Amino acid sequence: MVLISFASKKIFTKRSFLNTLFFSGILFANSINANKSIALTKENIDIPKIVSYRSASCGCCKKWINHLRDSGFQVIDKIVEDVSVIKTQYQIPNNLRSCHSAQIANYMIEGHVPIESINKLFREKPNINGIAVPGMPLGSPGMEMHSHESHSHDYENYKVVSFSKTGETKIFDKISP
Repeated sequence: MVLISFASKKIFTKRSFLNTLFFSGILFANSINANKSIALTKENIDIPKIVSYRSASCGCCKKWINHLRDSGFQVIDKIVEDVSVIKTQYQIPNNLRSCHSAQIANYMIEGHVPIESINKLFREKPNINGIAVPGMPLGSPGMEMHSHESHSHDYENYKVVSFSKTGETKIFDKISP
């Protein structure tokens, strides 16, 4: 029978404790670094369900909705007889109107607004009525054109414009595809 003295037991216990503490610290540090790398590669923004309003005949509107869905957004696709009624109801200025409108929480989204701008809207949460991409810029989500002859695209730079309930507008985002 081997007898372990009290002093030897104390040293053994102290070493075990220090080893456990050391390895726990390494595991903790690695878990923090792992979370940092996830946060840098994915925007962790809570964006509620999107309600999109469009006419049945609009193909680019459907592409925009699919673009949102492919990026993980929940979208309710509401086909309406007259989209202009929605635009008037939600006070979207005439000069910013496009082919479809969407509502996300208290914000309106008008036209082919890219996901990056929607993320920016929910990151900053400005006191505005919504954001819009006037017209239908080539290369905006839903307006992509793919040529079989060439891999180059003549996509347009465009602006995302914010608007208030009083009709005040400002440049919200600049997009360079």
